[in-house]
Amino acid sequence: MNRIFSNLDQNELDFQSEVTEYCANEIEPHVENIEQGKMDIFDVIKPMGKKRYIGTSYPEEYGGLNKSLKHELILDEAISYHSLPVGLSRWCSIYPASLILNFNKTEKLGKYIESLCKGEKIGCFCFTEPDAGSDLSRMKTIYEKDEANSELILNGEKRFITNGSIADVLVVYGRNGACIVESKWQGVEVIEEYQLMGLHGLHLGHLKFNNVHIPQENVLFYQEIATDSTGKKKGGKTLAISSMQQFLSVERVTLSVQTLSVARRAIEVAIDYSREREQFKKSISEFEGISFKIAHMVTNYEAGRALLEKAVNNINDGYLAAMAKLFVCQNSYKICDEAIQILGGIGYTNKYPVERYARDVRLYRIGGGTDEIMQYIIQKGVYRK
Repeated sequence: MNRIFSNLDQNELDFQSEVTEYCANEIEPHVENIEQGKMDIFDVIKPMGKKRYIGTSYPEEYGGLNKSLKHELILDEAISYHSLPVGLSRWCSIYPASLILNFNKTEKLGKYIESLCKGEKIGCFCFTEPDAGSDLSRMKTIYEKDEANSELILNGEKRFITNGSIADVLVVYGRNGACIVESKWQGVEVIEEYQLMGLHGLHLGHLKFNNVHIPQENVLFYQEIATDSTGKKKGGKTLAISSMQQFLSVERVTLSVQTLSVARRAIEVAIDYSREREQFKKSISEFEGISFKIAHMVTNYEAGRALLEKAVNNINDGYLAAMAKLFVCQNSYKICDEAIQILGGIGYTNKYPVERYARDVRLYRIGGGTDEIMQYIIQKGVYRK
């Protein structure tokens, strides 16, 4: 099966070969132990820091490789081909560093970038709330000024936070700002770590912030919330939503790369099995009921590749990123489900990994923007154009 990206230059091809070998040797042997809870996922991720694979696109002085977005996505593909939970956890862990760089806060917060890139600290970003999923105008988490000492005070809740229950360094979005928060600070509380249908090994947390004091140097951005004539804080679109917009295309393209790599693996398993499995004195690959499924799976994979590459080449186009995520995540799940069908009963057991693939990719039709939100964005783009 073709890898996701075509027309790679020699540097990118060399990097692809390098990370493919690394993931086969250092991730694949541990996948089942992570799946069964016998090994923590960060026992696999932290050593990547020594190879500078956690912060691939970050400056070398912070422990990165100073590579391009394309290199980052090549790595995402290589990791997620073996383990989607590892791919997602690694990507979310480095997220606070991207905010520090984008808001030009490296002078005071560069220490966080280095510790995250080297795998010394675990990161996460906190956005979704119990009452604010797709409707982020309902976000309740806020920052308020402590006039006495120029600090901000954080109150609120966040849930479904990847790495949230174990993270050291958090980006916490409020209605009116975002800050770098350390989990060891007083008032930061882990309420729950969710048990998931798939993505076993993922540390998905529910967090509460109770009067957490934020030093001024840890503030990424902040704006006081306007009030109406009665003194009540106004609702509507938040500053956090506006700030988040610039990162959404990269996030959705990254998630699409991760899930499409799992679809590729599922197709390969299904093809190999269909050649080996015999019924009625011949390989089941010779039956059109099976081979036509493979034809559709490969067609949808190739169509996803083409759309995804177009989105990567136009990375600031949120309309294209939404289309890529919608098409790729929907069809990756269908591909994994068809792989189970081709394997039959044995595909529904853990003797083969296809049942895990289907469970893992299912979340990607929800996280990072639901299918329905992607369709909303697409139709708005259609009418605007």
